[in-house]
Amino acid sequence: METPKDQLLRLLVQHSFQYSAEPVFTLASGRKSRYYINCKQTTFMSEAMPLLGRLFFEQIKVIERKDSERIVAVGGLTLGADPIAYAVAYHSALAGEPIQAFSVRKEPKGHGTQKWVEGFEQPGARVVIIEDVVTTGASTLKAIDGALHAGFQIVKVLALVDRQEGGREELLKSGYAMESIYTTEDLLRIVRQQCD
Repeated sequence: METPKDQLLRLLVQHSFQYSAEPVFTLASGRKSRYYINCKQTTFMSEAMPLLGRLFFEQIKVIERKDSERIVAVGGLTLGADPIAYAVAYHSALAGEPIQAFSVRKEPKGHGTQKWVEGFEQPGARVVIIEDVVTTGASTLKAIDGALHAGFQIVKVLALVDRQEGGREELLKSGYAMESIYTTEDLLRIVRQQCD
């Protein structure tokens, strides 16, 4: 029987992972890579959302037990973090332990209140920053900056996939610990098994 973690990994490999023997994929950083991970192809799928909500919620509960303090909200840079944050909020409500969702804009709203964050607002709230894929950590730091403008207290960064290309270390240098549900190695392991 497949676990939720195995099920989501299978969906990611099937819908979000592309591999080439040569580095043909251009990443957001401008670097070339042999593989490309577009998590949105999976995170927007109806069958993935319950799995995302459950797995991220379980990770958040582990963080809360370690810190003995509650996480109030989750969110990250739009668009990659949005479906994950919504899935967590939904799952947490069903579990009777609501965690709110928020979205960080790529730049502050150009009119009105010129906010960085939409959805949840509570200065001082303990939050987790969500990412779909972490490569260099640059977009995560942008999300953190927006969340800090909203007055949030950032407890941790949780990523769906860590590409293991320096992002975790970059975040740590800036004072933010990161955990991930999967690494690129997990995805490659499934691809290799399918090729055997």
